[in-house]
Amino acid sequence: MTGTVGIALAAGLLSALMFLSLSEGLAIGLLLTYLAPLPLLMAGLARGLAMAGLAGVMAMLAITLVSGGLAALPFALAVVVPVTVIVRQALLWRSDSSGAVEWYPPGLLLGWLTGMAVTLIGLGAALVSGEAGLGGGGLEGWIAASVGHGLDLLAPTLDASQRQAVAAGWVPLFLALVGGSWLVMILINTILAQGLLARWGHNRRPTPVYVRELDLPTWLGGLLVAAAAAGALAEGDLAYLGRNVAAVTLVPFALSGLAAVHLWVAGRPNARMLLVAVYGVVFLASAWVLLPIAGLGLVRFVTRFRPTGDSGGGKEK
Repeated sequence: MTGTVGIALAAGLLSALMFLSLSEGLAIGLLLTYLAPLPLLMAGLARGLAMAGLAGVMAMLAITLVSGGLAALPFALAVVVPVTVIVRQALLWRSDSSGAVEWYPPGLLLGWLTGMAVTLIGLGAALVSGEAGLGGGGLEGWIAASVGHGLDLLAPTLDASQRQAVAAGWVPLFLALVGGSWLVMILINTILAQGLLARWGHNRRPTPVYVRELDLPTWLGGLLVAAAAAGALAEGDLAYLGRNVAAVTLVPFALSGLAAVHLWVAGRPNARMLLVAVYGVVFLASAWVLLPIAGLGLVRFVTRFRPTGDSGGGKEK
């Protein structure tokens, strides 16, 4: 019991320190904040759901003691809740008819995380809806004003035309940028935690072969169609939310498209160089390059449906 509390305390304090490092002005504060879920994920994926929950509570108490008030609330929503869901789902398993162990598919786990990203977008929109309505410009107008104020504080050297250009690029999909960044952050930390645990021999489940097992749940396709339809056909706040939800929902399809690229490249001459070229284009070019990759993921998603006699995988009963 003492060892369990000690591990939870260490993981929680380290996570809290990482989360608070940005506000303390550390040079690498942004990177440390980005990695705040890592200690909790490692504790949970190695020791189970109870450990993840205990470490999360420890971290929240530490943040409350240091910053006071409701400072732990964003940490709970952005880190503790998704970590708890990831650990619970990732450690689910069952035996098939031959006695072999089947672990929870990573595609379904990605669906859970995408659903949480969409939920966070909805909660954020609901929280500011009153102020947005009072401003007269709706949700998008409120975000435009907030981004403008932020640029005034963070980039005072930009002239008015430059600030307007930056805002014009951010505002239409600002909620998607926030939600998508959060989703990618959680995914990177999860993959990193599992990889480190496997390397050190403390992992509970085998590391998935992500490129082969990334079979997305069916409901993601329905969510994408509904959000895109709302963005194209509705007006006002509903259209704005629809566009942003559709953009976030494209993230798992983009990852599925990258997985398809990996499968295509595997076994070919100069496979590593081909992958370096693909990721170089993704990271160096405009974010719009992710659209054709997401399109490839959509093709993979649609064509994966087979007669019921095929095992398929990736569908949650």
